[in-house]
Amino acid sequence: MPDSQLWLMLVNSVSGENRTARMRIWRALKASGAVALRDGVYLLPKSKSARAVFAEQAKEVVAAGGMAHIVAFDADDDAQQREFVRLFDRSTDYAELFGRLDAFKTGIAKLDEVEARRQAAALRRDIAALGVIASAWLIRRFIDPKGKFRWLKKPKDCPKTALGFDFDGAEFTHVGARVTFEVLAASFGLDSDRAIARLGALVHYLDVGGIPVPEAAGFAAIMAGARAQQANDDKLLQSMSAVLDALYASYSELPGGES
Repeated sequence: MPDSQLWLMLVNSVSGENRTARMRIWRALKASGAVALRDGVYLLPKSKSARAVFAEQAKEVVAAGGMAHIVAFDADDDAQQREFVRLFDRSTDYAELFGRLDAFKTGIAKLDEVEARRQAAALRRDIAALGVIASAWLIRRFIDPKGKFRWLKKPKDCPKTALGFDFDGAEFTHVGARVTFEVLAASFGLDSDRAIARLGALVHYLDVGGIPVPEAAGFAAIMAGARAQQANDDKLLQSMSAVLDALYASYSELPGGES
């Protein structure tokens, strides 16, 4: 293959019934920094390490009974090249995260060990809570208004009579390139609502990266502030539901949106 080619694409397909393998492969590709162009199609800038990543996951796909192909290629034109480069731009995410980390580092000398650990854990929780709270809002708003939620510390604590979501082995969780919010929307026929689809794109970007969404940084900041103010997940859901309702209403007013 010509050395001038700048991009690598992994095209793969694994049976939807093999959820464990699909999740394992998805997590590995996510951790590598690969961008999901669509379900089963991932992109990385061409390099030896990128080829090694894709080759390893291609073997996993084949071992799971699926098919996988690695393709080296160039962008069709300058516009597409700029778009591909933009997909890997994490400057907004890093700026917001580094700002919080800088504030944490500045104040850590004044904290005792317990408080320092609490704040560090909070930074991790903010990221993890996003997908859960957004999915819970979708369920209560459009799928089961009377639904009750039990917030789990460990997936094994999920009652047998409950429908789990957003953890490994749950009935509804990440599938392929889709995050839990998108899987729920598709499963209940809600993805035809373009406002929900746009919310899904926002949650997807904040959860796993991919195509940037302009309002993502602001939403992440609101999420972090709400987490700091709320004592438990029920109150956090209540607080963030108002924000998600407002976003949904705003998206519904955009061309192509619907309520």
